[in-house]
Amino acid sequence: MSLADSNEKWQGSPESIAAVCAAVLGGAALILNAAVKGTVPFYSKWLRWLLIKFYLPVMVMAGGLMGIPKIRIERTFIEINNQMVRLMGRRFRPEKLLLLMPHCIQFDNCKIKVTRNVRNCAGCGKCEIGDLLSLSDEFGVSLFISTGGTVARRKVYEDRPDAVIAVACERDLTSGVMDAYPLPVLAIVNKRPRGYCMETGVSIGDVRKGIKCLMGVG
Repeated sequence: MSLADSNEKWQGSPESIAAVCAAVLGGAALILNAAVKGTVPFYSKWLRWLLIKFYLPVMVMAGGLMGIPKIRIERTFIEINNQMVRLMGRRFRPEKLLLLMPHCIQFDNCKIKVTRNVRNCAGCGKCEIGDLLSLSDEFGVSLFISTGGTVARRKVYEDRPDAVIAVACERDLTSGVMDAYPLPVLAIVNKRPRGYCMETGVSIGDVRKGIKCLMGVG
């Protein structure tokens, strides 16, 4: 079949166009409703695709016109994404999970390099890396401290995990979830007592809950 024939066939199927439009609009309405109410009614691969590929770009554009702060849109995106990941109902093996942390979580004056080998950590307690190592050992999951988005993407590509628990700021989490799709990413917003990119932190309790959720335990 030639391209022209294919085009004629598609153009001659208004029902198909209407069905696609209805599905997109219906899915968008569900996502927007979830954004307003803060609850995702059910999990669907189609809804997750729509969230990643449609919701964020459109809402960022609309938010700019309506004066809605971008960080507010990113937080909503992260929350809906996390709910969808939890609703997947999958149980991941611990050896196929990856804890991905930003290097700014490390104590700023620490002389030990943990980005190449997190096991170099002395566990002094001045940052959460020691606690994260304990979680890694307790559950048997991998822990990696990344120096940036490119390194994080390469680590995911090399390790091929089945799911990721990532900690970062809203902007980096949003771009990371989009880049990793369709890989499930449970995104945890970091703590920033000293602002962005310096001695940030994370709730160890939230990381623990994320691990147990993805493993289907507890």
